[in-house]
Amino acid sequence: MADVTPSRINLPLPGTQFRAAVSEYIAQTLAGAVNFQNYFAYAQKEFFINGNYSVVTAPQYGVDGLAVFEFDAQIIDVWMFNLVAGTAGTTELDIQIATSPGGSFTSIFTTTPKISYTAGDNVWVGAPTSATIGPAFTYPAYSPPSGTTAPVLNAGVTTLIPAFTAVRLDILSSQTNPQNAGILLHYRNA
Repeated sequence: MADVTPSRINLPLPGTQFRAAVSEYIAQTLAGAVNFQNYFAYAQKEFFINGNYSVVTAPQYGVDGLAVFEFDAQIIDVWMFNLVAGTAGTTELDIQIATSPGGSFTSIFTTTPKISYTAGDNVWVGAPTSATIGPAFTYPAYSPPSGTTAPVLNAGVTTLIPAFTAVRLDILSSQTNPQNAGILLHYRNA
């Protein structure tokens, strides 16, 4: 069964007043508005690496702390960025997830995001996947910039994340003398 097309539309007052006929229009408007929220409402965890991050020896684990999901969640996409390119090398970041305190961490990716110094300044690369949003949505065409490797989410890990699961950012490798990188993790309640 197909979803009602998500739409950001308000209900008109006449259709909701006392003795107004319940119409297909009102039902479709409600369904479109609910689907719009189900598809596009999300939260974001930002992992920032400020300044010259090549001063730390890679790999470096748990950079910028942990984030804990309060509810069951689903990761819908991830964007890595690097603002000032280094003079050599490639920055590779990873998001690791653990389902219990003291438990082991595992990557949310089957392919981790990477940005080479050749990509230049102010570069970002992501993992937009229409399937994680919903069947009535298709992202516009996306091509990763030159000098980058787009992340690929591990659906077995990211589709249903139990409440009280923690995520962290790891630096796997670093450009030489780069500045200001990070990952934006978009998720929603499952």
